[in-house]
Amino acid sequence: MLIRRQQWAIAIASLITIVVVSGLWIANNLALRAELERARMAAQIGPVGAAQMRARIFEFLAQPSPAARERWYESYRALGTLLAPALMDGTPGEPIIADLRARHAELPALFEALAADRLREVAGSAPTPELLDAQRLASVHFMDVTQQVAGETLRLLDLSQARLEGLHADQERLIGGLILALALVIGLELFLVHRRILKPLQELHEGARAIETGHYEHRLGMDGKDEIAELGAQFDHMADALGETLQALHQQRSQLEVANRELESFSYSVSHDLRAPLRGIGGWAQALEEDHGGTLPAEAQEYLTRIRGECARMNLLIEDLLQLARVTRGDPVFEWLELDLLAREVAERVRESWPGRDIEFAIAPGLRVWGDRSLLGIALANLFDNACKFTARVPRAHIELGLRELVDAPGGRSLQQYFVRDNGAGFDMKHATRLFVPFQRMHSQRDFPGTGIGLAIVHRIILRHGGVLEAEATPDEGACFRFTLPLLPGPTPPAADATPT
Repeated sequence: MLIRRQQWAIAIASLITIVVVSGLWIANNLALRAELERARMAAQIGPVGAAQMRARIFEFLAQPSPAARERWYESYRALGTLLAPALMDGTPGEPIIADLRARHAELPALFEALAADRLREVAGSAPTPELLDAQRLASVHFMDVTQQVAGETLRLLDLSQARLEGLHADQERLIGGLILALALVIGLELFLVHRRILKPLQELHEGARAIETGHYEHRLGMDGKDEIAELGAQFDHMADALGETLQALHQQRSQLEVANRELESFSYSVSHDLRAPLRGIGGWAQALEEDHGGTLPAEAQEYLTRIRGECARMNLLIEDLLQLARVTRGDPVFEWLELDLLAREVAERVRESWPGRDIEFAIAPGLRVWGDRSLLGIALANLFDNACKFTARVPRAHIELGLRELVDAPGGRSLQQYFVRDNGAGFDMKHATRLFVPFQRMHSQRDFPGTGIGLAIVHRIILRHGGVLEAEATPDEGACFRFTLPLLPGPTPPAADATPT
């Protein structure tokens, strides 16, 4: 059964239980109220029907008067009012009330007989033995009737008390039944939640953790046809698909690594082998110019100059290709190094390659990183040289190497982001997607000569350090290249005053 159906079944059963118990509770309360009313009536019948009427008859016999007579009849009518309601109909007290009503009907005749005898006595009639016997019999009969009323009243009170005790006991049983029913419902719900929801969810959690830690063979194997069992089956299906995908990715990665190594080897070999014929072309062009330059027409001399220039540009391109191949070959050698000191060394070399330029390098102190000295030196050289090239048209070039702290949103870790900023020509950000692709350029060869490989080299170096390289620029307002160097597994950074390695 589906979990939602089980939940609905439990909810409906709980609702029915509550409705039934509530109905029984209401009926019990109504019966209890009715019985309390009967008990109140029975408690009033005794004093009115026995004690009060006796007191009034003795009062009348002691001092016969119309007022005393009326007071007796008031008690008589009060008793009739108490016996009139149909509260006892259909109850064990109904015969008792019927008998009390019969006794109540006898009382006026008895009272009148006693009253007549007493009034004759007051009028001066001499009491005869017969009159005295009649008075005595009437008094005894009257006392018997009132005594019966008192006895029947006590029976009514006993019956009401017994029924009240029974109703209270029923009420307690209802409360106990309701508590038991609710306990059963809650227990069943807890069992369902634990057995059908929490336990499978815990298995799902453990399975996800196992997959996360690399145990891709982990499977749940859940039985059942409810929602979580279907989710477990989908999890196993996903794990199967993930395992197949990872296996395919491993195979593709192995094939790609082999292809990359072959391509890098081919690129390195081709670039290296191109040098010899290129040197030959340049050498023969120079020899032709030196030996026969004076006899050649001006147009031919211009052609020779262009040949030698293209040879130089081709040689520079080959150097860049070789450098691009070198930065992707071999394993980096990581160490703690002072990036600011390395940057100053690189900046001096780059400044010497741009003689006659007013170039200012602003390098932040205390930049300590875990990386490959050679590769980071190449990356800084390309970034600095790139900045020098694109600041050629400003009077004073300003190139800055700095650091800012970032927070990695997914992991909440603090990252150090380095940047190289210049005040040069900049570029349009709509072309930024091809910025780190080899041979892709943002400016024409005539404006800023180059091969378009420098930033691709920097990109590969940063990737090999596990970092990210990004750029931001505005035309005619300069460019900023930012990169991160996350701490790869390595030793704890040395203290700030430690000797640099």
